[in-house]
Amino acid sequence: MMLNDGLIDIQPLGRVESLASRAATTLREAIVSGAIPTGTDISVPRLARLCGVSVTPVREAVIHLAEAGLVTVHDRGVRITAPTRDALIAAFEVREAVEGMTARLAAQRTTGPLADDVRELARRSVDAAQGDDVGEFRLLDSQFHEAVIRLAASPQLARYARNALDLSQTLRNIRPAQQVFQADSAHRHIEVADAIARGDADAAEEFMRLHVREVLAHMLDTMTGEDGESR
Repeated sequence: MMLNDGLIDIQPLGRVESLASRAATTLREAIVSGAIPTGTDISVPRLARLCGVSVTPVREAVIHLAEAGLVTVHDRGVRITAPTRDALIAAFEVREAVEGMTARLAAQRTTGPLADDVRELARRSVDAAQGDDVGEFRLLDSQFHEAVIRLAASPQLARYARNALDLSQTLRNIRPAQQVFQADSAHRHIEVADAIARGDADAAEEFMRLHVREVLAHMLDTMTGEDGESR
């Protein structure tokens, strides 16, 4: 809409977009952390109440969450993506491809202190895994993968990689109380970090792909069906 001074009035839209972005971030964190359990059906008005905003920005946020694969939209609201076997495989296939490329680019584009920082995160994550420190490992694991994404220096790839990470993490929230903590593939962090530090793009990509495949294999092995038996 043109105003008398020749400017376009976009202030109301700006407010909605800002709230939508904040709502998307809040809901994304709740979904990825498992605060809103996988498979949950929830209405948009209830999501709006949880976020403390109106339904309009939440509807916009839901569109972005659906694009990332974190929710599906139905007539009564949204459903948090359920951790089925097929969903896990599909999500980790995307994650393997995208993270493999981030590791390759990181190796091609990173030198010096930045590479050392990733190696330190890798070392600390392995220490946490070996010490069965679940909370510390999950934090360092997230920081390690995020660091590799940043080192790839590709904004478009970063967007896809973060979506893939969030989706795979959401799908890993399968009855956590019944699962024994295992991080058998954590040592791959060091292999990836070392390859990045020496600029070996082929090795960085291969070790990252192996890491993602091993995490998926563990998830499939420990998935529990409705009969309560591992499969």
